[in-house]
Amino acid sequence: MTRLSSLIRPAPLLVAALAVSPLPLSGAFFTAQAADMPQTTTQATTQLDFNVTGTAHAAPTELTIRLSVRADSPSAATAQKDVNTRMAAALKLAGGQSGIEAKAGGYSIYENTPEHAPKSWTAQQELELSGKDSVQLLALAGQLQSQSLMLEGMDWSLDDATREQLLKDARTAALKQVREQAEQSAQTLGLHLVRLKEVRISSQEPGPRPVMLMAARMADSAPPQRSSDEQTLRVNVFVQAELSQ
Repeated sequence: MTRLSSLIRPAPLLVAALAVSPLPLSGAFFTAQAADMPQTTTQATTQLDFNVTGTAHAAPTELTIRLSVRADSPSAATAQKDVNTRMAAALKLAGGQSGIEAKAGGYSIYENTPEHAPKSWTAQQELELSGKDSVQLLALAGQLQSQSLMLEGMDWSLDDATREQLLKDARTAALKQVREQAEQSAQTLGLHLVRLKEVRISSQEPGPRPVMLMAARMADSAPPQRSSDEQTLRVNVFVQAELSQ
């Protein structure tokens, strides 16, 4: 009986050792976790705003000519028939030339009621010609004028591909300029450029440039003359620059 008691007594000591053993492990884990946490520091920064405009220039590449067919008659049906016939002939003539786009535009008919003359009807339709070969286009306009179409106006503009390239060039110029200004300002203030943020870009594109016409409504065999002015595209860039020591 005595030997059995002596064998059982050490058991409480073993249980006590197991109960306290997790404490050093837990303390080591939290110490390592605190050592791995990054320490943050606050750095003072200065903000400057810049607004720069980049430009790109090019001669217009596309010409649009507007003409009209008009007919007057005591009969509305007769006036419309005349306009329809002459417009069909004009479209056929324009359609036979490559590189020229012809579109029939707005159509109108109205009654004329003068006080001391018989009533009459006027029918009218617009014709728009556009293309890159201005010489060919102007010659066609002259032919149509000889067929009693009236010249209403001419506009110079840029084709889509040229316009996109000019916008790209103007945008690149503006972005380079605004970065140079930000870096120069930072150097003057004894700081350095950290980053450019909140960049906003807008563009200003020229609309069609009208051509001044001399006796535009005179129908003769001589084609209208051409003149073109350089077109300018502008891109505005607004940037916030962040500077620091």
